[in-house]
Amino acid sequence: MRLALILALLVQATGSTTIRGPGLEIILPRAERLTSEGPQVKATSVLGDATTRQLLESGFPARLHFRVERWSAGGFFNSLLGHSEWDIVVRFDPLSRRYRVVRIEGDRVVSFAQVESFAAAVAEVERPWQAPIRAAPHPDRQYYLVLLEVETLSANDLDELERWLRGEMGPALRGQGNPGTAIGRGLRQLIARLVGSERRSLKARTPTFEVRKDGR
Repeated sequence: MRLALILALLVQATGSTTIRGPGLEIILPRAERLTSEGPQVKATSVLGDATTRQLLESGFPARLHFRVERWSAGGFFNSLLGHSEWDIVVRFDPLSRRYRVVRIEGDRVVSFAQVESFAAAVAEVERPWQAPIRAAPHPDRQYYLVLLEVETLSANDLDELERWLRGEMGPALRGQGNPGTAIGRGLRQLIARLVGSERRSLKARTPTFEVRKDGR
């Protein structure tokens, strides 16, 4: 059944276009708060295309993986000083006709929303989020770099996600499960080639800033 839905989706999606391109914003805290607050991160229009919505409504969750890195900007080579990561998983429940939006840091659910419309799910995904990372004094100037990967989960990923959310743990959200499912890796690659929706990458960075030992 799921395979039939995807094959039908491929026929529809190959002719679709994206009106707005996705974007990624990162905003520094005020200078006096650099050592006590992380930057604000916001993704825009990452679920706005018709293909992603159709995949969601066909039972394939979307995962947004954020990675925020803090770098020094001195000398010939920049140095990685620290990083933090989190995920947002969006899933449509056909029984309740609602969208679930789950935000996960490590192995901990830090935010959960259940909304009735696609627009509300998009608004929840695009809500600014303060990254769990802070600057520290350093002799060189610093900057934040944000990397975002958006992908559609496979049927096996979906099963692992359900087990993870029920507390059974496992490699959910990391694509480490058995690929021998009804929707195999080969078909996932075919979907990616035809509709370009399996994975998209975005990047943004802040201007450089300075944090001295006195915290300024």
